[in-house]
Amino acid sequence: MVSDGKMSPEDLKVCRAILAGLVSKERSKINFLFLEPVEFSYFPDYLTIIKRPMDLRTLGENLESGLYSDRGEFYSDAQLIFDNAVLFNKGRSDSSWVVGLAKKMAKAFKREREKAETRELGAAISEDISVINKSKYSAALAETAKPEKKKKIKLKLKRNSSAGELTNIDVLAPSSSGSVEKDLAKPTGDTREEKSKPQLKFKLKVSKKSKEGAEKLEGGTNESNAVAAEARKEDPPMKKKLKLKISRGKELPKGVSVEDNAVINPSSNPTKLPKEDEDRSSKEKVVEKQFKEKVDKEENKTSKGEPEKSSKLSSAEKSSKSGSENASKTCVVKTSPSISTSTVTDITTMATANFAGSTMNAFRRAQCYKVISSLKRRQHANCKWFLKPVSDPKIVKDYKEKISHPMDLSTLSSKLDRHQYETLAHFVLDLRRIFSNCLQYNTDYGDDFRSAAVECFGCAEDLLNFFVAKHESPTVVYPNLLYCWEKCINAIDSLLKVKNADDGHQTAWYFLQPVTFFCSGSYPEGYLERVNKPIDLGTITQKLMLGCYNSVGAFVADCRTVVKNCKAYYADRDDGELFVKRAERLEESMEIHLGELVMFDRSPDGNEAKQKAKSKCMAIDKPSKSFLEDIMRDLRATTYTDRVAKITESGTQYFEMPVDTTLVPDYLQIVKNPMNLQAIDRKIENGSYKTPEDFEYDVNLIFKNCESIPKIIFIQNENTRTW
Repeated sequence: MVSDGKMSPEDLKVCRAILAGLVSKERSKINFLFLEPVEFSYFPDYLTIIKRPMDLRTLGENLESGLYSDRGEFYSDAQLIFDNAVLFNKGRSDSSWVVGLAKKMAKAFKREREKAETRELGAAISEDISVINKSKYSAALAETAKPEKKKKIKLKLKRNSSAGELTNIDVLAPSSSGSVEKDLAKPTGDTREEKSKPQLKFKLKVSKKSKEGAEKLEGGTNESNAVAAEARKEDPPMKKKLKLKISRGKELPKGVSVEDNAVINPSSNPTKLPKEDEDRSSKEKVVEKQFKEKVDKEENKTSKGEPEKSSKLSSAEKSSKSGSENASKTCVVKTSPSISTSTVTDITTMATANFAGSTMNAFRRAQCYKVISSLKRRQHANCKWFLKPVSDPKIVKDYKEKISHPMDLSTLSSKLDRHQYETLAHFVLDLRRIFSNCLQYNTDYGDDFRSAAVECFGCAEDLLNFFVAKHESPTVVYPNLLYCWEKCINAIDSLLKVKNADDGHQTAWYFLQPVTFFCSGSYPEGYLERVNKPIDLGTITQKLMLGCYNSVGAFVADCRTVVKNCKAYYADRDDGELFVKRAERLEESMEIHLGELVMFDRSPDGNEAKQKAKSKCMAIDKPSKSFLEDIMRDLRATTYTDRVAKITESGTQYFEMPVDTTLVPDYLQIVKNPMNLQAIDRKIENGSYKTPEDFEYDVNLIFKNCESIPKIIFIQNENTRTW
């Protein structure tokens, strides 16, 4: 949609810039709740509290459709988004965390607004300056405002009339005072008074066919150079990079090829480097030098005929600045396949090896459906993040690189519908993976997704115990968790908040994923010769939540192996000092929390917790008869209108009575567990439903049976209608 012109172009530009900043990828961790309209089905009382809903998508649509007459109306609606979130979620125990996100976004909106308005003001000042007479440029500039820092020097080209090519152009880098020599273009043969200052030289050539066009550049060059030199006098010194841009005030002749932006590396300039470069420790400089030598050596091998093998870092890894370059350069890839998929297969085999006898049957499948439906109802606020596969284009690529076995509740239900689970243990593993994947991917300490995953995981385990394990007892049909799995998760969380002393980045970053993740799917050269058991904190999290650990000691041993592996590989390597320091820092925190965990396991409190875990079973109240009858009454009140005949009739009339198998002989061959509304009425009357999930399953079974029939057959006689 295009704006109808009610808002001025200046206001429209400012509003678009603000909106782009609010929905940017940089704010994906705080803006995700405000990108789309609120799902009222999840929050039935939303419209009773919030009189005028608003979100970023609707805000953008309103802006582009011309509903705002000025920027003030846009600002009001933008602020309304976050005010609504605070008003609705304040005081709610299950969604109070949303208030914090809303306040952060409100601050971000204020910053984006100030940034956009400042940019607009600067553009207006620049436009005013452009109309001032060049001879009075400096005086007018001082009266108006101090100009912003300019990182580009405009150059005009002057042709040497005696030759068919442009002369060399000498440009001086800014001195410590920020001044630039007035003469920006001089022939190569000229001498300067200050020969000690470094010079940057460019040589541009014009073909013979372009001689006539080059003459067009001769006029006005001296005047332009003088004006440009005056404008550059007040500029402060540049840092690190100096961008030079060729002026296109007049059309270049054919045959001249000039890049718009030429970036000059200050390393070629013998002037003093910026302060941050001077502050770098000497040890890091030595390490960098060693890495460069190693890379040069590998490149030489490649140039001699060896296939090039480079390691790429994921987009998420690039966010960790400390040591990322070192990690990528030390990963000399071997010709071995990635182990991410095989690792998942090994964990699955480990967790299901002893449960081949838990073959899936009709009863067990029904109990699995009840677990899913009950989980959605009891954890409706948290479960909304796990209902569908991860599809956000901002993270989906990085997610697939880190998570080898994605899973969600809709995929879990679909696999149940298609009878793809051979055993009950495989279903339980997929259910647990939904939440273990979340913990493995979201590794920021205090991340709200981690707490949501832990709550859902604990509820799912209680439901599995109630609907599955209780009916199978004393037989164990799926792997049990450690009795203190929550304490183990807390121990891992404590490692996530450890920061590097030198740069403030997460110390555990390189220990959260397998080594192959950082090295293009393969191990570094010589890694497997030094490390017998590759392991990482992400794999440990998966093993913990899938039930692969039989004791606290096994969990603790794997955690310590993570650090030992790093030391074993990098201890005597010239490029490993930084990584060993990271491992030692992580080990200090690890030993404190793992020691507390071991002490708890051996204490009387630990023994008591083990006994409680074995006998733990949640309680679910039996639904009242009147409650179920009210649901059946509402269900029968639904109607259906035929689109063609325009006839309205009861929506449940074809599901009241059992299907007549004399009229449909193959019905029982397709439908193994028939169900109808009258049968449900009898079970309600007899008090057969012990839980709401039992009743819900029977109602859904009617419609699932209908969907399983390839063709619906309508038969009508004087007394009944069936299908």
